[in-house]
Amino acid sequence: MVNFTCTGHVGAGSGRRLTSSSKVTGVDRMKIISSLFLLALLTSGCRAQNQTNEIPYVAGTWEITYTYNEMFGPLGGVITNPCRGPFPYRYTWNVLIYQLVSDVNGTKQTTGNIRACWSDRMNCINDALNWTIREGDSSYVKQECYFRPYDQYGSNYILYPGYPQGGYQTEIKPTDRFGNTISSRLYSRFAVPNTSPFVYGSFCNQFAWYDGTTTVKDTPLYKGSWRYDNETWIFLRPIENCPCFPACSECEETIPNTILKQVRNDGGACLAKYGYSIKDCEWSIVGVGGGPAVFPPATTGLPQTSRGEDQVCFSYANIKGTKLKGPTSLPQVVAASWGKIGIPSQNLNPNP
Repeated sequence: MVNFTCTGHVGAGSGRRLTSSSKVTGVDRMKIISSLFLLALLTSGCRAQNQTNEIPYVAGTWEITYTYNEMFGPLGGVITNPCRGPFPYRYTWNVLIYQLVSDVNGTKQTTGNIRACWSDRMNCINDALNWTIREGDSSYVKQECYFRPYDQYGSNYILYPGYPQGGYQTEIKPTDRFGNTISSRLYSRFAVPNTSPFVYGSFCNQFAWYDGTTTVKDTPLYKGSWRYDNETWIFLRPIENCPCFPACSECEETIPNTILKQVRNDGGACLAKYGYSIKDCEWSIVGVGGGPAVFPPATTGLPQTSRGEDQVCFSYANIKGTKLKGPTSLPQVVAASWGKIGIPSQNLNPNP
């Protein structure tokens, strides 16, 4: 699970500098994604609770904030330090989440098939990401969390200078001055249970995006960089999302072996005393994400290092998502590649 207490604030001005052990000397070698620190950590043995056995219905407009609490910067060959402040820093996005509801012989059921669009910086029709929500058992997490070479957006090679054509070829990890891999502290404090009951989430989504917008809050000067992220969302119902809060604060529990809190997993007995059920409490997103940001000279103006490499800064974030509006707030997307999932009126919550 996620612990939102940050440790190890490492960044520009801290006196500590880290670097990557892999070279980024050519177009094909610039294909980078977040290292898989999550793999061993997500499959650790801490336990969690989930109040229902149903896939969470989460379609709607969300506000998702990324608080970058951990940074690993370059050690050697640096001309201009690419790790820019202030630190910690935040990105806040409006994220549109579409979710497919199946209809088999008149029986509707929520599926884990979602499309996520960061509407501040994406063309939703072409670039929304296809993710899956499901229980995070250890076998599935292991399957998803291995490095997966693929091309995110082929058209970006034409649209943006410096885009690494051909997809991800190389995985880069931050290292210390002795060449040893440095594990993210944020990732090391994040785990999901490997035994029942599991939590629902979308695990180890690996993707790239061009940091070219200035519309997010508290945006540092990363414009023009390519960011390669490894992102996990977990869906939980915190007590503050219940209509009876704060009167029903007693109906909260801490998930075993974590500092995360949610509505008590007691079959709804506690909430019933206040005239509510678990379904009256909205979902929230918690998670972790981040990875390397690469600074092509063509788009950032930063020179390459003395070794002829594009400069790289690693940063990792806690993720917090709040649902602002329901599925009727989503714009309709009519496109062959989307199919039914792009029509919100056909994918309303089957179990409101």
